[in-house]
Amino acid sequence: MTKPASTNYQIIQNLYSAYESANLEAFYSDLSPSITWKESDGFPTPGVFRSKEEIVENVFKVLEREWAVFRFELDSLVDGSDEHVVAVGTYRGTHGETGKSFEARASHVWRLSGRKIVGFEQFADTHLMQSAAVGSLVEK
Repeated sequence: MTKPASTNYQIIQNLYSAYESANLEAFYSDLSPSITWKESDGFPTPGVFRSKEEIVENVFKVLEREWAVFRFELDSLVDGSDEHVVAVGTYRGTHGETGKSFEARASHVWRLSGRKIVGFEQFADTHLMQSAAVGSLVEK
């Protein structure tokens, strides 16, 4: 008997489980070669990236290099439609240079097609992250 295909919800659930266990091979396994990955303006790694290689180099390696701690903690997943899954959670981090920490709520919108992740868009409170990276943005 063949194993039934995972639902889009399960694919994203598995991605976050892989992230939690630092299983990079599993984390990247369901990304489409033609993915569009959008990081929020103001995020430590803003921009649009169009391949696994661009995502690794311009997002995850930058975060690893500049932040002593940087994680996303998933609170819930919402099965949005046939092609969308939304994640809600919290970013937590400590900047490597300043030593300042932050906590910021965030949402990730995932788009899937043919059992592959073809899109990611992030929405986050980037002011809190920037404040940890450069100190207070407001002069007192």
